[in-house]
Amino acid sequence: MEESLNRKARDLLATPSHEGAEILVKQLSLPQETNEFQTAEDLFNFCANNFPNCLTLMFLKLYRHSSNDVIRFHSLYLLSETLAVFRNCNIKLSRVALHEIKPLVIECLTMQETKESDMKFLGRVVSLITYNVVICDNGGWHELSDCILWLAENEPVKAFHVFIDLPSVYKSFINKFMKVIVEKAEKVLLNPVKSEVEDWSLALETVVKLGIQISYKDMRYVKMVENLLSILAKSVKELVEKGNEQFLVQGLEHLERFLSEDKYLCNYNKEQCHFVMAFMFRIKSFGTQSKEIIKKINWLVQTPGNRAGKHSSLKINPLVQTPGNQDHGEEFDRAWLDHLKTLSSLEVLKIFASTDLEDETREMAIRQLNVLLSDHTSKRVEIDFSVMRQLQPLLISCLRQEGITDSMFKVLGEVVSHVAFEIFKHQDVTWYALRNYITSSKIEFQRAVYIFQCLTMPLENEEFLIPVIEILLPEISRRLNPPTELMVDNSCWVLAFTGAFCAAIHLIEVSSHAESVKEIAHKMIESVRKLVERGMEVGLVRRAFRDVGSIVKKQLRWYDTSEYKLVKGLLWRLYAIKGMKWESKIVLWRINVIVERRVDEMVKELPENEFDWLNLTDEEVE
Repeated sequence: MEESLNRKARDLLATPSHEGAEILVKQLSLPQETNEFQTAEDLFNFCANNFPNCLTLMFLKLYRHSSNDVIRFHSLYLLSETLAVFRNCNIKLSRVALHEIKPLVIECLTMQETKESDMKFLGRVVSLITYNVVICDNGGWHELSDCILWLAENEPVKAFHVFIDLPSVYKSFINKFMKVIVEKAEKVLLNPVKSEVEDWSLALETVVKLGIQISYKDMRYVKMVENLLSILAKSVKELVEKGNEQFLVQGLEHLERFLSEDKYLCNYNKEQCHFVMAFMFRIKSFGTQSKEIIKKINWLVQTPGNRAGKHSSLKINPLVQTPGNQDHGEEFDRAWLDHLKTLSSLEVLKIFASTDLEDETREMAIRQLNVLLSDHTSKRVEIDFSVMRQLQPLLISCLRQEGITDSMFKVLGEVVSHVAFEIFKHQDVTWYALRNYITSSKIEFQRAVYIFQCLTMPLENEEFLIPVIEILLPEISRRLNPPTELMVDNSCWVLAFTGAFCAAIHLIEVSSHAESVKEIAHKMIESVRKLVERGMEVGLVRRAFRDVGSIVKKQLRWYDTSEYKLVKGLLWRLYAIKGMKWESKIVLWRINVIVERRVDEMVKELPENEFDWLNLTDEEVE
């Protein structure tokens, strides 16, 4: 076994190509129960135990040169975790390896492909390599000091990330960039309205970390320490005076999390703890909401503590979150979400479409895409129509993928809805591939009807609508037959009910299918009546009513008189069912309130008779 791992490790680490390293990272991002993950984990841990220098170089080169954005992010996470374990296990990188590693790190920091979202883990990598440089006394690292200066002048957020993770360094290292980084951080701290809480907190941590770094060096820094405390106090005071104390509380909570880790990694001495306490003392009287978090930070720096004990064996945490590495999973999730926010909608969808990733990682991607498209639909951001066209074929491919969980498919349906909304606004464009998906005999009913009900825009193109209705409606009608007993999963009847409602709404103005609207509406009412008689409201009827209410909210913007009459007539007849519990009627009443509040008064017209609500004339009834 060991001989086989030794051979594989040498092949992996000695090969100039990055193909083997990419495969390893992909396999380490799979669920832990898979054979691929377990094989990759054995190889990974063998390399970490026996070839730490080569493994570090491999990950850095992979991040530096890979064109796969996901691989680069995952390799960075793995490297940061690996180096942290090396430090805890007292495994030092060699001087010879550091000679090659240091310039590679500088390249990673300054290259155009490095995103701000990468900096959480890249900053930690820099810190841990700097720690190795310090303990090896490897002639210092003047190039990193120059790099931080360049970043501070050109990309200050990246400079903040690198600096706050550094171990204790010598004063000439800090002197190069101290003035510039303070100016950049002060600008962020004094303009909180223009900054997100995360950016403001990062600037806060930067100034605090600088005070911690210089507070014990020598008396020449006394004036600078006082200046830093003044900057911090001024920024906090202005926040409170402008009524932004909750913003301040969030920022201080970020600072507490940072200090709780940095204190033990850097072994704060007495002077360094006093700097933090002096900051807390200056701001304790500025507000009321922040008093509790100030007490916590004071307690944190006053409480003695030792660094975590060294590990007896070397084992790297996997990418996927498990009960055994929950903290690492949460940290990865936060950084992964930040990374997704930097990508385009098409890039995010490509990540979701990949089957090489663990389900939770993919689900975060599709949820982020849904947020992005929701912002476009609500006009908070603008996405070009050409991008929507690019998303179409990939979305159909995702819909047809096997193994997509119900929770992911639910969000995927919402994404399809946003894209379809843009496509259907153009009268000369029909999404035939989506129609073909819904009508395909290979697609299970629940998923086909769910996607159909996600299409909450008016479906005026009969080339799209009629084939969908002709395939779905017979099956909807069959599945509307009320079940005789409650099942563990009652979603099939509920989906049939909501699908029937959507079919009726979309067909109400289609004269050729007037009889279909009548039949399906009456069947909905009769099915509910039977379920009420059987006492099965809670698990079925009430859930279906709530789902219809959600659909109505999304459709209301385009309701005309016919749609208004249909909804009102259906609500009246459902409400009149004898024996229905009050809780179910409340759901119907809420739908009615929403309809009355949001439908244009100009189109409101109450049904005149038994058939008017179905948009039927006397001739059609006869």
